Amino acid sequence: MKQIIKPTTDEDLIKEFLEKGGKVSVGKTKPMPSDLGISNNSWGNKMTKEEKEVVKAAEKVRDAEKAAAKAQK
Repeated sequence: MKQIIKPTTDEDLIKEFLEKGGKVSVGKTKPMPSDLGISNNSWGNKMTKEEKEVVKAAEKVRDAEKAAAKAQK
């Protein structure tokens, strides 16, 4: 097979886009839902009620510890 080199490159296309009045901006993304699993075997599976309760309890304990540490300062 004969390979044909394209006359345009990504840089050329970007330059042309910007010259035509286009602009590049950073988009905002939504935060990931907290009830999605992050391990390989549970990726994308939502947590059960029991798992959510455990996470909330751990968050409360962590917040209480932070408040206690702030109070000591």
